[in-house]
Amino acid sequence: MEDRVSKKRKVKASEPRAGFFRALCSALDPAAASNPTNSGLPGRLAIVFLSALLFALFIPFIQTAFRIDDPLFIWAARHIQVNPTNPYGFTVNWYGAGMAMSEVTKNPPLASYFIALAGLILGWSEPALRLMFIGASLAVAIGTYLVAVRLCARPLLATLAAVLTPVFFISSLTVMSDVLMLAFWVFAVYFWMKGLDTKSHAALGAAGLLIAASAITKYFGMALIPLLLVYSIFKKRAPGWWLIHMVIPVAILAVYQGVTAHLYGRGLLFDAAAYATEVRGNLTKFQAAKIYVNFAFSGGCIATALFFARQLWSRRVIIGGLVFSLSATLLFLQASAIGSFSLPSDKTAHLLLAIQLSVWGVTGISLIALAADDLYRNHDSDSVLLFLWIIGTFLFAAFINWTTNGRSILPMTLPAGILIARRLEWRAKPTREARLAPAIWPLAGAAILSLAVAGADSALANAARTGAARVQTSSGRGQVWFQGHWGFQYYMEQSGAKPMDGTRFTAKVGDVVVVPTTNTNTFGLPAQWPRREVFEVSSTRWISTMNHELGAGFYTDVYGPLPFAIGTVRPERFEVFEIRK
Repeated sequence: MEDRVSKKRKVKASEPRAGFFRALCSALDPAAASNPTNSGLPGRLAIVFLSALLFALFIPFIQTAFRIDDPLFIWAARHIQVNPTNPYGFTVNWYGAGMAMSEVTKNPPLASYFIALAGLILGWSEPALRLMFIGASLAVAIGTYLVAVRLCARPLLATLAAVLTPVFFISSLTVMSDVLMLAFWVFAVYFWMKGLDTKSHAALGAAGLLIAASAITKYFGMALIPLLLVYSIFKKRAPGWWLIHMVIPVAILAVYQGVTAHLYGRGLLFDAAAYATEVRGNLTKFQAAKIYVNFAFSGGCIATALFFARQLWSRRVIIGGLVFSLSATLLFLQASAIGSFSLPSDKTAHLLLAIQLSVWGVTGISLIALAADDLYRNHDSDSVLLFLWIIGTFLFAAFINWTTNGRSILPMTLPAGILIARRLEWRAKPTREARLAPAIWPLAGAAILSLAVAGADSALANAARTGAARVQTSSGRGQVWFQGHWGFQYYMEQSGAKPMDGTRFTAKVGDVVVVPTTNTNTFGLPAQWPRREVFEVSSTRWISTMNHELGAGFYTDVYGPLPFAIGTVRPERFEVFEIRK
């Protein structure tokens, strides 16, 4: 009798687990979308699952060092706590000389206000600030799910295809403006779509405020205005009462332009646009190369398109892609440069870079093809929205932003994930039983690659922090000066070191200057200054996000034509020079 009772209890205890697993299988199997009994996970449970999964994947990186432009946002946040009405009213040495922060930064201040709030509540440590930005990443995932519910039958699959990407993982582990901007962006899209469908002024007004918040977090958020205008016209077929809500972001941006013009002598909105145009004008000598590099960045940053390729495309298309990839590899092997970037002289390194360029380039092209095919098949406002979202981001990264980089590609991830789900649903053959395998292996492969790339980027950031700490223990009694910026500058200044100023340098004999290898805005030193020490700090051995030798330039294609590259990675070098006359 007791055995029967215990067996019944075990069965009842296992039923919820089995039910959850079946629902998860259905939620990730596009072939089950046609079966009404396989509805997938309920919305709230899917959001909880998404949040728990991403938090578990991000939390191991919570101690990662600050990197690239993180210090600019943190310094502005610290100044905001002292003077909240003048976020950029201080000077900073970021280009080898002291300059006004309003001249150095080309980002609006809302992300720094967010950091100031985080610093006030949790403190200024890496885990504290990173925890707040992981929260922004979870908001992006939740917003993507809500938008995907309106655009495809398997929103959980679409969201995972969007967020399990290298660019989303790396961006989520910085404290820059990109992920926070995207969080405002995706909820603006959600409330705008909801407002149009329900004729709700409240939802449309909320969308207008979110558009403004997105734009004042990062200027690319302004692209929402034309994007949603075109979408609305296609959906409603004519301008209507909804148009008045677009006045909200336009008015807020006009006020922002006026306030910053009063504070800094020029409006920062137009100043950022002028900077991008000026710098881009000096870098557009190789248009064909830049376009292909943008394809390679898009494919590498949104690698789920490669892992799902067998399910997305017919055998004929896949064979065509392989032929194109092989032809591109042979072409790159014959070339000595792509644009202004010189390809490696070492044959093995050259071959490895050529293969990666061809694979990720074809993957990037397939993303544009996905958007175009979806528009061709559907001819509706939803397909127009996704197509313009993809194409607009691609064109901005290739032709408007001052450099191609992963941060510019990031907004493409969300429509790309939805397009992948829509395409899988269209090609899938209906089945009674939901199967996890067709989706789990591509998603697992994309997640593993994303973790590896995020790990490499974190290791590079940690190497700068380790190098800064080691310099302080071996510098002697003199003042420590340094060249280079990014996260290295943040940690050097924390320990009392000072950045070199090329216009006025007041060092004394016996002081030392430290120069890192992988960094920016460094300049030559007098030949008579002896090199006291050279030390190395290992980052990763086989993959990198910023390495000129491998052609990896996630944060700027000046370092290479790929967002990340596989190959032999040398340790980071730090040279310590002693100042003489």
